[in-house]
Amino acid sequence: MKTIGTVVATYNGEKYLEEQLDSIVNQSLKPDKIIIVDDCSTDGTTTIIGRYIKKYPEMIIYEQNQRNLGHKQTFERGISICETDYIALSDQDDIWESDKIKRCYYTLEQNEDAKLCFHDFSLIDGNGNTFAGSFWESALTPLPVSGSEARKRLANLTNIVSGCAMFFSSDLKQYLLPMPNSKWSLHDWWIAVVAFFLANPIIVRDALTRYRFHENQVCSLAVAAKIKRKRRTLRAVPHKIRREIGRILFRKKITEMRLQEAKERQRALSQDVLRAIGMYKTLRLNHISMEELSDLKSIVESNIQASRD
Repeated sequence: MKTIGTVVATYNGEKYLEEQLDSIVNQSLKPDKIIIVDDCSTDGTTTIIGRYIKKYPEMIIYEQNQRNLGHKQTFERGISICETDYIALSDQDDIWESDKIKRCYYTLEQNEDAKLCFHDFSLIDGNGNTFAGSFWESALTPLPVSGSEARKRLANLTNIVSGCAMFFSSDLKQYLLPMPNSKWSLHDWWIAVVAFFLANPIIVRDALTRYRFHENQVCSLAVAAKIKRKRRTLRAVPHKIRREIGRILFRKKITEMRLQEAKERQRALSQDVLRAIGMYKTLRLNHISMEELSDLKSIVESNIQASRD
C-alpha cells in the first residue's frame, strides 16, 4: 500500500487546532506522516503541537520557520519535506470527515493518470455550526469543473480548487517546487495550474471537509481611528474645501494603486500559466489538443498585454 502524508501549516491557531488534528489522526485510513510547519506562532499553538508529538511520535514531523514566511511558503516547505506517495493539504482550523483520506486515496489508486483529486466541502462558523452543506453549490460560478473547462478558467486567472480539498500524487512535486515567488501566486493556485496542465485531475463529488469561517482577530488601524469634528466657522470653510480636495486625491491614489496591483496580479498569474504550458510542451504530453493549447496561450498572452496597457 502506498504511503500518505498530510501537510499542516499553522500560525496562531490554538483555538481550533486540536479539533483539526484529531480529525486527521482519527481517519478511517490513517496517514503515515503528518508534516506540521509552524510560521512563528506566538500563542499556544506550539504547545498543542508538542502534546501531539508526544502522543504520535512516529507519525508527526514538526518544523518551525526561523522567521515568518506566510501561508504559501509555509505550505511549500511542508510539501518539500513530505516524502510520502500521496499528499493532502490541511488548514489549521477545519475539520476532516472521517473517510476523507480513504475516499481520496482509492480515487487516485483507481485513476493513476489523474495525479490529483479534489472534493467539495461544507462551510461552518466559529462554533462549528454548518451554514452551507456544499461550497460548490454556494459558489458564484459553476463548480466543480475539470478538463478543458478547468484549464480555460485557469487561463482566465480563476482558481477552481481550494487547497483544503486537494489530494495529490508526489509525482507532481518535481514540477511544483520551487513555487513561483510572486505574492499573487498562492500555493493552491499553482498546484491547480500544474495539475490541470500536466495531468487529468478528477472530481470526488462529496463534501469531505468542514471549512471553518471565523472572526478575523487582527484589528484594523483604520477602524480604530477617531476623527475629530470641528465647529463650523467662517475660517473652517476653506479648511473643509482643502480637506475634501485631499480626500478626492487620496481616493484617486488608492484607485490607481488598486489598478496597478490588479495588473501585477494579472501579469504574474498569466506567467504561471505560461510556465505550465511550457512544461507541458517540454514533457511532450498529449492530453490537450493543439487547438485548445493554442486558444489557451492566446488568452494568456492577451492578459499579459492587457496588464501592460
